[in-house]
Amino acid sequence: MHPLAPKAGSGWHPGGMASRAMSPVFAGRGAELTVLAGAFDDAARGLPRMVLVGAEAGGGKSRLVAEFAAQVGGRAQTLAGGCAGLGAAGLPYAPFTAAVRQLIRQRGTAEVAALLGGRDIGELAGLLPEFGRPPTSTDPELSRARLFELLLALVEALGERLPLVLVIEDAHWADCPTRNMLSFLARNLRHARVLLLVTFRSDELHRTHPLRLMLAELDRIDGVTRLELPGLSRGQVEVQLEGILDRPPEPAVTSAVYERGGGIPLFTEALVTADGTVRLGVPWSLQDQLLSTVKELPEQTQQVLRSATAGGTRVGHRLLAEVTRLDDLMLAAVLRPAVAANVLIADADAYTFRHELIREAVWEDLLPGERAQAERAFAEALEADPLLSGDGMVAVQLALHWSGAHEYERALAAAWEAAAGAGARSAFAEKLQMLEQVLELWDRVPAAAEHTGVDRAGVIELAADAARWASEPERGLTLVEAALGELSEAGDAARRASLLLLRAVFRQEQLLPGPVEDLRAALRLVRDPDRLRAQILAQLSRTLLIEDRHDEAKRPAEETLALARRLGDQESETEALITLAQIGTPVGDDTIAALQHARQTAERIGSARLELRAYGALTHLLESRGDHERAIWTGREGLARAKQLCLARFAHVLTQNLAESLTSAGRWDEALQVVEELLALDPPPRGRIFLLLLRGQIAVARGELDNAARMMQQLHPQPIGTQSQTFTLPVACLATEVRLAQGDLGGALAAVRRVLVRVMDAEPRYAWPLLTMGMRACAEAGAARLPPEGDGPAELQKALQLSAGRVARTERVARAYGAMFDAEAARAAGHQDRAAWDVATAAWESIGQPYRLAYALLRAAGAAAAGGDRDAAASRLQHAAEIAGELRARPLLQQASQLARRARLEIAGVSPAVAAPFGLTARELEVLRLVAAGRGNREIAAELFISPKTASVHVSNILGKLGVASRGEAAATAHRLHVFDAP
Repeated sequence: MHPLAPKAGSGWHPGGMASRAMSPVFAGRGAELTVLAGAFDDAARGLPRMVLVGAEAGGGKSRLVAEFAAQVGGRAQTLAGGCAGLGAAGLPYAPFTAAVRQLIRQRGTAEVAALLGGRDIGELAGLLPEFGRPPTSTDPELSRARLFELLLALVEALGERLPLVLVIEDAHWADCPTRNMLSFLARNLRHARVLLLVTFRSDELHRTHPLRLMLAELDRIDGVTRLELPGLSRGQVEVQLEGILDRPPEPAVTSAVYERGGGIPLFTEALVTADGTVRLGVPWSLQDQLLSTVKELPEQTQQVLRSATAGGTRVGHRLLAEVTRLDDLMLAAVLRPAVAANVLIADADAYTFRHELIREAVWEDLLPGERAQAERAFAEALEADPLLSGDGMVAVQLALHWSGAHEYERALAAAWEAAAGAGARSAFAEKLQMLEQVLELWDRVPAAAEHTGVDRAGVIELAADAARWASEPERGLTLVEAALGELSEAGDAARRASLLLLRAVFRQEQLLPGPVEDLRAALRLVRDPDRLRAQILAQLSRTLLIEDRHDEAKRPAEETLALARRLGDQESETEALITLAQIGTPVGDDTIAALQHARQTAERIGSARLELRAYGALTHLLESRGDHERAIWTGREGLARAKQLCLARFAHVLTQNLAESLTSAGRWDEALQVVEELLALDPPPRGRIFLLLLRGQIAVARGELDNAARMMQQLHPQPIGTQSQTFTLPVACLATEVRLAQGDLGGALAAVRRVLVRVMDAEPRYAWPLLTMGMRACAEAGAARLPPEGDGPAELQKALQLSAGRVARTERVARAYGAMFDAEAARAAGHQDRAAWDVATAAWESIGQPYRLAYALLRAAGAAAAGGDRDAAASRLQHAAEIAGELRARPLLQQASQLARRARLEIAGVSPAVAAPFGLTARELEVLRLVAAGRGNREIAAELFISPKTASVHVSNILGKLGVASRGEAAATAHRLHVFDAP
């Protein structure tokens, strides 16, 4: 095993708790590995390089170096040593001593001495006794110079045999001699095949740390690169957690670990339990590490830090001064050591703990009485001067601080006031938090209802309603169930109906069964033609619409419209008009204009929810019509409006629509950024599924099959509420594409068969992609001569043709898919229909979907080459390759390269033909691949655009060069000798 390679089962196991496992998956750091690989390539060419790798403790420095060492493997020799944290004096030359000891174990003392070509190696005895007795010298400087020169010569000599990677770990602990040695090597290595990797903790480098000056000096030397490792992104933390748990983590777990751990790999490992939940508090295994720097600070500084923890991650200077009773100058002087030690970060008017876990660790180190005292000090300071809060949320802070000080009556009153204020500002997440605080305090405060003016059930109802607008369906569902439990069956019918309406909304968002049943039960409770009945009818029509039950949705929508107009309820009327427009019922001269009018009405009457719903309906409609750029523009406008309304979290439907349009338009990097930002907000399951679909589509198109397979794993099994065509068909379509990319043709056909019966009831925008992908799978299976298992590709092809004849092609996108379906059907029947592919090409080009366009161009090029039109083939293939390159769609680019080789077309941007092994020409290698696949001469000729006679000549030449008598022997020999492993 490589000395730096990660060991199987590595990680430590603290007693009394579940192990903190290292993820077997190396998450993120792709860009950093590229930097190291580039430095190694330079070093391998005789240009020595030094890379300084910095990160905070637990940031993944050692794991990065280990992964890199494993990558270079047999192409390099790696020696490693670490500095010891033994105080200011350190251990002189500790990492170099460890590296040379490792070398002696590998090669022996004599061979190491021989590498130095007869030089006097006495000075090396100062490092290791294996080299004899150190020489006595009256000149320490001369002795040190000799040692430096010997190590330089040894390093250069090692690089002559094989590139050397010398790893020096934990340079923040390096003593002065070790730092001098590093500087000497950086300045004096010339024309040597050596890469120096130096790791250090950036959070340890306070302002007076000696390594800071050395790093600044090294930065000015040619060949030295500084590489700082940031925290992992939320998506990378998700990958790390999946590796630890061996299954996708729950979104809430990912969010909590990312928020608390800040993307530090070590913290991620420590914060998650073996069963996939988040540890409460700071794991004791991290306590010492997090508190080590704090406990080295002056006692008065520690006291102030203990007080500051009660104020949260960021505490204002004026507020902290009031709490600690220190004047401005004294507070600044007391906290300066904490800032210098990188425990706190100071800005213009506040202090922030460098890491939330540091604050938690200090807080948990306090005694209960100390915590209550700190909370009381903050509460009293804020109550005396509310302006000290800094952010205007003084009621929220008072509620939390009084609760921490065990002043429950004052805490409840403050929480109720804070909830009202948050509702007035449309800060629904904050309102929900404060109402839950009220409920938590309810039983601790006598006569709590006198403070709120409502009973406990009323508070629960308000909290559930806040959860709806905060986009917290899981919490909301729990609250609604609690409220229903507190109301008797014979109680207020309208109140029960309102709660059933809310439960239906939450069940729909959570993809749980029962929303339609809840709404119909609510309608039975509210028979009077009032506003509540209109709201229930509106939600029923919308729910049926989402479940693809368009015919059923129309009647309650029309009833809502009539009732709303009778009541003068513009909000319900606008909601009904939006639903009817989405169903396709004429509500004006133009559906887009009708939705725009509904959006303007919603804005005028102050209904933020309907305004965002109208934006969502507009972007959905524009995307389905193929107007991607307008959909993107409208989506951006809608999101800006959502932020203005403080409802960005509630706009997850609009955000996922934007990501979908960006994906269609080929703006994949932008789409992935939008997806990651929305996933970080932990959207409801409905939105999450769409985001995973988009991730998977881009991953498979870029050839990232492991990532695509991860997305499929997270999409299965689907919740009961996802059984509508809106979910089943896109998931099946992605599954088919992934199976095709993996070469699993049988699996691809099966994925289509399982859901084909659902196509007839689906919208064309969901039906056509599956039909087209299914026909493509049939064409691939036919070309591969897949043996029939049950219903073969021919039977599926007939079923697809029958279904396609019943799905509308009215919209532009549907027509484009329909054209590609026809071309794939011809291919599945064994025909190269260039005209059909040209029609598909024109359709995708007019819509502006570059990925589909590139695929159609590739197929059109193949058909043109088969027909002998080399110029037409070359122009189409060139265009396809350019688009694939811009999208970084590697599989398409590889297919373009293969077609260029087979048809002998010169195409810029695709890989040229390379020499084949065993004397075979590039063309003969292509023929041999087809021979090994069982193809006859005529099939080979059709595949490579040559005549059967030419194919026969190639086969004869191959048999002669391989020295075999038959095609079967040729195939066996090729596989045995790994002919196809060559580039």
